[in-house]
Amino acid sequence: MQQVVLVIIFLFFVVGFGCSKDDENKEPQPLAKRSFYMGTTPWPGDLTVSEVDKTYQFINTYCDIVSHHFDEGIPYEEAYSNTTMPSKLLEDVAFRKEKTATNKKVFLSVAALSINRVSKAPYYSVSIIADDTKNYWEGLPFNNQKVITAYVNYIAWLIEQFNPTYVNYGVESNCLSWNATAFANYKSFLEQVYQQLKADYPNIPFFVSFIVDESVEGYNYAGQLLNCTDFIGLSSYAYITVSSSANGDTNPKNFPTDYYERFINLSPTKPLAFAETGYIGEDLNIPEYNLNKQGNSIWQKDYLEKVFKLCQDKNAKLFIWFCPKDYDALITTFQYQGATDQETINLMTLWRDTGLIDENGIKRPAYYSWLNWFMRGREE
Repeated sequence: MQQVVLVIIFLFFVVGFGCSKDDENKEPQPLAKRSFYMGTTPWPGDLTVSEVDKTYQFINTYCDIVSHHFDEGIPYEEAYSNTTMPSKLLEDVAFRKEKTATNKKVFLSVAALSINRVSKAPYYSVSIIADDTKNYWEGLPFNNQKVITAYVNYIAWLIEQFNPTYVNYGVESNCLSWNATAFANYKSFLEQVYQQLKADYPNIPFFVSFIVDESVEGYNYAGQLLNCTDFIGLSSYAYITVSSSANGDTNPKNFPTDYYERFINLSPTKPLAFAETGYIGEDLNIPEYNLNKQGNSIWQKDYLEKVFKLCQDKNAKLFIWFCPKDYDALITTFQYQGATDQETINLMTLWRDTGLIDENGIKRPAYYSWLNWFMRGREE
C-alpha cells in the first residue's frame, strides 16, 4: 500500500501540472535519474521507541543511504590499544546496524573536532575509563603520533562495523575562527590520517567537509586541505550565516550567486558531496545568539530544490539532509531529564525546525520534493 501511495504522489507532482491539449496524446517523459545518493541521519524527533522507529522507517523507505554521524568524542585509549570499545558505543553501533535496512548504503561521518570545530575532540563522552587517562589524551596535540594512530584505528573500527560507501573523517574542518598555529597542527593530522586510511582502504573515498560561508578565512582554510580529500564535501545551514539573511529574511532566492560554487571550484575535478545540510521551516529566534531569522515551509522547499538542482548539475555523489523531523519534543525531553545545560539547548535549537516533517507530524512541502527526487532513482 505504501508503494502505491508513493507512486500516486509521484505521478501527481510530475505529470499532473501544466498539461496542455497538445500534451494529451504524448507519453510522459521520465525525469532524469539523479547522480547522487539521498539520505539523512537517524536523529529522531524524540527519544521514544515510536519516534526512533519512525526515523528509521523514513530512512529505510525514502533514502538510498544513511548517514551514521559520530560527534560524541573519541575513545582514544581503547582505539590506540585495540581493546574493547566503551559499552555505550558498542550498544549504539549495534542498534544502528539493527535498525538500518540491509540494502541501504552507509555514509560514515566522524568529527575529529570538538563541537566548537577549532579544537581536538574530547574523550568519548560516556567512556568509563579513568579520568587521568582521559586527561592525558586530551592534553596531547593533534599532530602527536599516538593521537593519529588512535584516530586511524577508530575510523578503521567503524569501517569494519559499517562497511561504508563514503567516509567523512574530518567533519567541518575549515571554521573561520581557527588559530593559525592550531590549524597547521590539525592540517598535519588530517594529512597523515588520510594517507594511512587511503593505504588501508584504497577503494573507499575519504573526504573532509567544509562549512560553507562567505568568510575569507574559512575559504582559505578549505583551500589548504585539498590534498587530503577525495571529494569537495559541504556542510551548509545557510539560513544562519548567509549575507542575504542579515535582516532576518532567509529566502534562498536572495543567496549570492556563487555561494556554493566558490567552494566547488576550489577543485572542479573532485566530486561534490553535500555531507550535511538543512533549512528552517519556521522562524528561528535565539536571543542569546542574537539570532532572529524568518523561516517558512515554502522557503525550505525552495532551498531543497535549489541544492538538489545544484547537485544534479554538478554530478554530485551524495546529499544528506540532517534530520527527517523537527525535534522540539527531543529538546523538551532533554530539559526534563536535566541532562543538558542551556547553552547546549540553544545550540540544538539552531537545527530544531529543519525537518521535512514538523513537530506535529505534518509533512511540509519539502517532504514531497524529497519524494519526487527519490522516485527518480539513482543513476548507477
